[in-house]
Amino acid sequence: MSMTTTTYSTTTYITSTSPVTYPSPPRAAAPYDSPLPIYERYKAARQAWYSTQPRNKCNDKAYRKAKGLRAKYTKAAVEYALGWKEMGAQLVLERGQGRRDWTTEEINAYLDFGEAENKRIEQAVITQLEQGYNLNGGLNAIQEEAIRDNQAQQLYYDSQNTHQKL
Repeated sequence: MSMTTTTYSTTTYITSTSPVTYPSPPRAAAPYDSPLPIYERYKAARQAWYSTQPRNKCNDKAYRKAKGLRAKYTKAAVEYALGWKEMGAQLVLERGQGRRDWTTEEINAYLDFGEAENKRIEQAVITQLEQGYNLNGGLNAIQEEAIRDNQAQQLYYDSQNTHQKL
C-alpha cells in the first residue's frame, strides 16, 4: 500500500505605502572640552559682551583685547591645535555632509580655552600644595583627582546648558 503526501504552502505579500520610521535617539551632549561646545561658549560670551558695548566697538578684535585674549597665536600653537589628539585637521560635519576646515576663530577659541584650563589647573595645584595636600597617594591619587576634576567640569558646563544646542 502506498501513501501519497501532498504539501501546500501559502505565500502572503504585504505592501506598504510608506516606510516605518523610528525617532532618532537623542544626541548625547558633547564633552565640555571638545571644539564645538568651546566655540559656542566663546560666541555666547562675545555676544553678551557686544550687548554692553557701543555699536562701533562690536568686533572680535575689540572683544579679544577687552578680555585679555591673544590677538594671534603662533603657527606652532595652531599646528598643535589641529593635531589628531586635539581638534583634528578638519571638522566632521553631520552624517553624509563630509568635512570642512576649522575657521581661525574656532581655532583661537579652542586655544583660548586650553590656556584658561591650564591656568585654572595650575592655580588649583598651587592652592593644594599651599594647603599641605598629601602627595603620598602617588600617581593613582593624581589620576583620581584629575578624573574627579573632569567630571566636575562636565557637570558645571552641562548645568550652563549652552553647548547642548549643537
